[in-house]
Amino acid sequence: MSIMVKDILKFKSLQEMSLVGGERGLQKSIEWMYIGEYFTNPLEIGQWLKGGEIVYITGVAIKDDTGQLIKLIQEINDKKAVGLIVNVGPYIKKVPKEAIDVANELELPIFELPWETKLVEVSQEICNAIIVSNIEENSLTQFLSNILFGSGEFGIDVLEKINYFGYNISRECHIGVVDIDDFSGFIKNKEIKDEETISKVKLLFGKIVEDILEKYRLKVPLIYKNDCVIFLNRFEDARMVRLNSALREIQRIVSNRIEGITVSVGIGNPYKDLKMMKQSLNEAEVALETIKCEGKQNTVINYKDIGIYGLLFSIPNKETLREYYLDNLGALADHDVMNDSNLFQTLETYLEENCNITITAEKLFLHRNTLKYRIKKIEELLDCHLHDFNDCANLKIAVYIKKILKKNHTLSLID
Repeated sequence: MSIMVKDILKFKSLQEMSLVGGERGLQKSIEWMYIGEYFTNPLEIGQWLKGGEIVYITGVAIKDDTGQLIKLIQEINDKKAVGLIVNVGPYIKKVPKEAIDVANELELPIFELPWETKLVEVSQEICNAIIVSNIEENSLTQFLSNILFGSGEFGIDVLEKINYFGYNISRECHIGVVDIDDFSGFIKNKEIKDEETISKVKLLFGKIVEDILEKYRLKVPLIYKNDCVIFLNRFEDARMVRLNSALREIQRIVSNRIEGITVSVGIGNPYKDLKMMKQSLNEAEVALETIKCEGKQNTVINYKDIGIYGLLFSIPNKETLREYYLDNLGALADHDVMNDSNLFQTLETYLEENCNITITAEKLFLHRNTLKYRIKKIEELLDCHLHDFNDCANLKIAVYIKKILKKNHTLSLID
């Protein structure tokens, strides 16, 4: 939806413009264009930048001073500008190699634009594209918010507008949720206390998600909610391949650019009816909850792959789950507390390894006979047989329930 730096190379008024450095930053989004002309100190440009600008200069105050140009590049990069257009001509005849090297290092795109190009045409085309992009983004946000959180009703005019912007939603679609893992923990660890810094982190995270989805030609409506990004994707094999690649890159880039943050993604089932997108969103959120239950991070999971968790999360009455847990594992939990033992971990690992004595013993660093003794003790406490499929199935479900209750902070009710 947003205009990326690479997009302006396609603009009619910029056909003669050439990229000379900072190619790795072409995926950055442009918020606005800033014309920076200062006849005394060109570094004053920085004080007027808010971030996201593509900066245009003729270099009237720089001329052949390479050092000043390098300082300008560093300054606008520090202010989070996304690129620099140098109108080469009487003042700066050519961007020097030293400046290009700095732009490459900073991944800040720098362009040479012939002097004959009319500034009014350049600024008009770039700014118009940004305005249209913002209109598109607002329309899509309203559309997606309505089908996910509103009545879900929309008229033909809305669909026509969505189609006008190039979004084909006539086939099966599904919802994906890209979520920052334990964002509250990140804030606490970094000792962040002001809302402005928190908002900046969320904004950077959202921009990374948006830019990478666009990089992989995934034109999707998306909205921001709390510390996650929700998107609607058309469910097709080719798009799913690109989506999986995009999500892996999102995880990598976010971790690289925001120290201490990882992201996980939940993906709901596809449906033909757009009114079912609420269901797909719920499934994506449940998929994310299972990641938390398993104590994992930096994970992508589809709802169709979460197994028994899907059934357990569909039970609205947590008291029902609590009672099931107590009936099946309550005695074992009590024994561990009173005897400072860890038979629950033994049982959980044994079930995870499909009741394989050898693998379980190796994983727990136990002698086989010690493990057999523990298994016998567990069977006595729970009045069950760990070679019986039904008993093992009941216990495994109870283990899953414990993870859900612990995540929901209701485990204290059963410990």
